[in-house]
Amino acid sequence: MLRLTLLGQVIALCLFFHALQTKGVRLCRTIIELKENVSVPLNSVDGPTKQNMTSLKSNSIVVTSSGQDSSSYDEPYFALHQTYGSPGDNYYGLHATMDVYDLELKPGQGSSTGIWVNHHGDGVKSSLNAIRAGWHIYPDHYGDSHPHFYIDWTIDGFNETGCINMGCPGFVRANGAVITPGDVIHPASDVHGGHIQKITIKVIKDKTSGDWWVYYGFNTIPTGVGYFPRSLFTYLKEKANHVAFGAFVINDKTLPAPPMGSGSFPHGGHGRAASFTNLQFIDQDGNGIPITADLPKVVTAEKCHSITPIHHGECFYGGPGGCVK
Repeated sequence: MLRLTLLGQVIALCLFFHALQTKGVRLCRTIIELKENVSVPLNSVDGPTKQNMTSLKSNSIVVTSSGQDSSSYDEPYFALHQTYGSPGDNYYGLHATMDVYDLELKPGQGSSTGIWVNHHGDGVKSSLNAIRAGWHIYPDHYGDSHPHFYIDWTIDGFNETGCINMGCPGFVRANGAVITPGDVIHPASDVHGGHIQKITIKVIKDKTSGDWWVYYGFNTIPTGVGYFPRSLFTYLKEKANHVAFGAFVINDKTLPAPPMGSGSFPHGGHGRAASFTNLQFIDQDGNGIPITADLPKVVTAEKCHSITPIHHGECFYGGPGGCVK
C-alpha cells in the first residue's frame, strides 16, 4: 500500500512538470502510464521508516496543451524529497531556503527548483489540488536564460485549471509585495566558489482566512507576496496531505537534459552544489517544525542529477545533465 501511495505522488509530480511546458496557459489532460517496476528498498533513519525511490521510468507520458506542442518534450528528470502522502496526513505549509543560479540554457530546455504543497483528493488524478513556488529558468517562456521567481497551481490535476505565475485568475498579489511572480531574480549565485545568493520560500495556510499565502525573501526573512484564496480550492480548502521539495529539468527531444541546480553533483558540497536549507513543515498554528529525519527520495537518473539525504534540515542536489533518452 505504501509503495502504491508513493507511485501516486510521483504521478502527481509529473503533472506539475508537464504543466510547466505550456507557457503558462491552461492545460488539457495529462496521461501517465507506469510500465516498469520501481525498486523501493526500506531501511530505518532516525527512528521512522524511510523509503527511497531511486528509479522510475515511464512508458508513456502524453501531454496535450493549448499554446505549445508538449509532445516535442522528453520525459522530465527529477531529484526530490517528498512525504508519504497518506490520506490522513495533515500539512499546513512548507518552508525552505534555496540557492539561485544563472545557467546557460537553450530554447527547448528548462530547469526548476521549488517546493510544492498538494492534496490528492480522492486519489483520481483529476482531483489533485496543488500549489508550487520556487525559481526556474525557461527560455521558451521568458525569452531569456535567467532565473525567475514563479508559482503555479491547479484544482483538477491541470485538466482545465491552473497556470504559471499570473497567467490566469487565481493568485492575488499583495499590495507592496517585494516581487511579482515571473520577475527575474538578480543577482544570482556565482557558480563554483563565488558568493551564494539565496531565496527563502514559504507556502502557508492562514489560520484565520484559510487562504494559502506565498512568502518570498531574497537573502532575508520572507514576506508575503500574495495568496491563493481558500475558495479557489476543493481539497486544499482545509489542509494538504502531501508536500515535496526538489528540482526537475525538461528538454526538447532533440536536446540533452540541461543542468540542475548549480550544474554540479550534490557531493560537491557547500560552494559548489546547490542546496536546500532551513527545511520546515508548517503546523496548523503556523509554526515551523524543522525537518530533521530523512524523507523518501525520487531520482530519475543518478548519472545526470541527484539529491542527498536530509541532514540537520538541509540537503544538496543537482547535476550537469547531459542525459539523452
